Amino acid sequence: MSESSPPPDASSAPDSPDADAPPGHQAHARLLKGAAALAVLLGLAIVAWLVDKAFRYPEVQATQFGAAAPFWVPFAVFIAVCVALIARLFWRAARRVDEGEDLFAQRHRRRPGDEETTPDGQ
Repeated sequence: MSESSPPPDASSAPDSPDADAPPGHQAHARLLKGAAALAVLLGLAIVAWLVDKAFRYPEVQATQFGAAAPFWVPFAVFIAVCVALIARLFWRAARRVDEGEDLFAQRHRRRPGDEETTPDGQ
């Protein structure tokens, strides 16, 4: 019996769009998508808690300079919008990593061992 190597996987093909992507980029993208999902789950839990409080304590109002306004609904909307923005940030980062982009390639504060490049290529 001769041993044969396993067939090459499609992601390692030279014409694959991710052929020049750094190794492990799929795992990094998966982690970023997981972070987005976790943010959404936590946000939904917080909004559900706020809605529960709104039904239990509808008399709670926010007051400032003698003017009263509803408290729970704007608070829940604020939390939902913030969570949506955070999830969108993580999801966009995951998509960029999936496309093979190094998100830290152009960081500003480099460590002493990193290569120094300037915008003009010197």
